[in-house]
Amino acid sequence: MGDIELNKCVLGIDTGGTKTSLAAVDGRGGIQFSKEISSPSTDEQMMVKALLDLVDWGLSESSRKELDVLGIGLGSAGFVLRDEGILVESPNVSWSMVPLKRLVSGHTGLPTFLDNDANVAALGERFAGECRGVDDFVYLTLGTGIGGAICVDGEVYRGHRGTAAEIGHMIIEPDGPPCKCGSRGCLETLASGTALEREAARFMADDDASVLRRMCKGDTGGLTGEMISEAAEEGDPAALKAFSYIAHYLGLGLVNLIHLLDPEIVVIGGGVSRSGHLLLDDVRSVVRERGVPALVEGAQIVLSALGRDAGLIGSAALAWEGIGRLS
Repeated sequence: MGDIELNKCVLGIDTGGTKTSLAAVDGRGGIQFSKEISSPSTDEQMMVKALLDLVDWGLSESSRKELDVLGIGLGSAGFVLRDEGILVESPNVSWSMVPLKRLVSGHTGLPTFLDNDANVAALGERFAGECRGVDDFVYLTLGTGIGGAICVDGEVYRGHRGTAAEIGHMIIEPDGPPCKCGSRGCLETLASGTALEREAARFMADDDASVLRRMCKGDTGGLTGEMISEAAEEGDPAALKAFSYIAHYLGLGLVNLIHLLDPEIVVIGGGVSRSGHLLLDDVRSVVRERGVPALVEGAQIVLSALGRDAGLIGSAALAWEGIGRLS
């Protein structure tokens, strides 16, 4: 990037099945301010309205703080046609064929850029995180679902139509749990935050003394990832088994990716990664045990350096790149 002007920023927006976040990000990757709202993910019109209202708030807050907004970057969970600026479909949000780029740019008059949320998170890691200076890496985001991004020779690989690296829909167990994409046994159904909650509820049902049972007062529908993480830290067997379950399948997915792509680093981000220390040892063990030694040896598996901000900083990096300020 050229000379940094500290009164200039872009808005980075990360939309997902559970929450939508916005941040004003400067040219160094610093967040000037941010806001998070719940995603009305079951209603397309409400989802779009909530997004535009959040953008309006971001522009107003930027003006109040005397920041000049140069562009907007959008990272959206789901299948994205980047060049057309269209969100085709999202397994965890009830919207499809939404021209998000046109809607936001038309609403604000600002240059707007759209990509898959995992792609932008990978941009964020390369812009200001774990992968600065790394040309070949894989990024996985573990949240409500699982997204993925592949960086080859310093560029995000997007494929023929821009929908490449849907790692969460790699089929691991052909007869496994049904996935919202319409298939069965996708990695997303086996190693996401949703899978963690499902398996914790299953293991808890067989353990009358489970800490989780006390936390959710016996209501498995009230289990959250935060509860499961807290219970695992306390040594609760049901919670630990749930983490072991998703670590096993995540490890199998990573074996396939490492065999195929030979990345220098695999980065794990997203909400579940905040408890990543409960996953990493088991994941690395599965990779060592199930991978071809000559192929998996030396591949680093690490947690995101940006944590929950990867999507926001990455969306901002997408905007900085789009307006020609990111090299």
